[in-house]
Amino acid sequence: MSYVLFLMYGVLFSWLLTKSRFVMDAGLSSRIIIALFLLKVLTGCVHAWILLRMSSLPDTIVFHREGIIEYHLLFNHPKEYFTNLFQSNYDTGYGGLFSSTNSYWNDLTGNLLIKFLSICDIFSFGNYYVNVIFYNAVIFFGAIGLYRVYNYIYPGNKYLLTGTCFLLPSLIFFSSTIHKDGVILAAIGIAVYNIYVALNTSGFTIKRSIYILLALGFMFLQRNYVLLAFLPAAFAWIVCVVKKYPPLLTFFITYVTGIIIFFNVGLVSAGLNLPNKLVNKQVAFNHLTTSATYIATDTLLPAFKSFVHNAPQAINHSLLRPLFTDSKRSRSLLPLVVELFCYQLLLVLFIFYRNKKTTTDPFIIFGYFFSFTVLLIIGYTVPVIGAIVRYRSIFLPFILTPIICSIRWINVKAIFNMKK
Repeated sequence: MSYVLFLMYGVLFSWLLTKSRFVMDAGLSSRIIIALFLLKVLTGCVHAWILLRMSSLPDTIVFHREGIIEYHLLFNHPKEYFTNLFQSNYDTGYGGLFSSTNSYWNDLTGNLLIKFLSICDIFSFGNYYVNVIFYNAVIFFGAIGLYRVYNYIYPGNKYLLTGTCFLLPSLIFFSSTIHKDGVILAAIGIAVYNIYVALNTSGFTIKRSIYILLALGFMFLQRNYVLLAFLPAAFAWIVCVVKKYPPLLTFFITYVTGIIIFFNVGLVSAGLNLPNKLVNKQVAFNHLTTSATYIATDTLLPAFKSFVHNAPQAINHSLLRPLFTDSKRSRSLLPLVVELFCYQLLLVLFIFYRNKKTTTDPFIIFGYFFSFTVLLIIGYTVPVIGAIVRYRSIFLPFILTPIICSIRWINVKAIFNMKK
């Protein structure tokens, strides 16, 4: 029965995606759309199968089991089902908006996903692998949105963009499994697509503004620091386009102002002490010392000097790990080491063979500032290489797409032909 459901829903959603105007307007053929979608589904299933063979119970299976509990609650105690999402079981009530533990808002990130899975269970009869199809059908629109924006900027690079927006190994591996990462990527994709179209064609209509606000809301509810990194970058991007200001200068002024606000907003209200929130996040993560891929992190203090002092280590952890020597900690890191090495080779090719007319579109600069801000936060707070790689994966398109699309591949190909 489960195999029949899996095949039936796989075919159904593949067909529905090819009937979506938003998806097909991306300029990809129906065959490519179906192939990308099914590859994501199969990757999500294989990833879960791998996780189930580990000693600890993976989060994705926890979400699935909690979803089944909620599914039964829907039919047995419907009132509780529709109200428990809004109930706090903590003495602090609905406080602790940015807290990493013992917080209604921190729990809400997982509870929303659990509610979604409980609805999926109505149609999948509680089958995890069928739910992977539902999950990827929803988040696929975010990847399409991101692809469409880059397609506007780099027309004629369909296959390169397909690779950077869909097929980067860690990106597809982590975003295809039922977890928060895919939801965040979908929210980012929907937000940037609607902002880009609003700035360049339609303007901020009510419908488009609703899409943007909903996407920002999901970003905040899943990982609030992603939204905090998104807002200044998006503000600078919008100002550049609307006011025709020089992009680099606009982003520089915006981020200098943002840094000043970041370290001083706590003077207005202790509850808004953002540096202290990151310090607490680091403390919460440091309890994961039992992880095989744990790496020591210097203690972060809620002061500008401490953030500057810890920045090199944060950049090293979030951008340069895992190293080859890290594979000794866990063999599962070895493919990620190879992947990162390939990206470093691409950077070398970009340095020596980049197109002199490389675009300075404000969106490209937005992508760099946004992604590097998030990676810096990850480097400051997360001391586990496995978690760093997963969190980093959904921001790789913003870094790699401009690099890959700016390389003069004809010149690179000519070098290899000469060697032959």
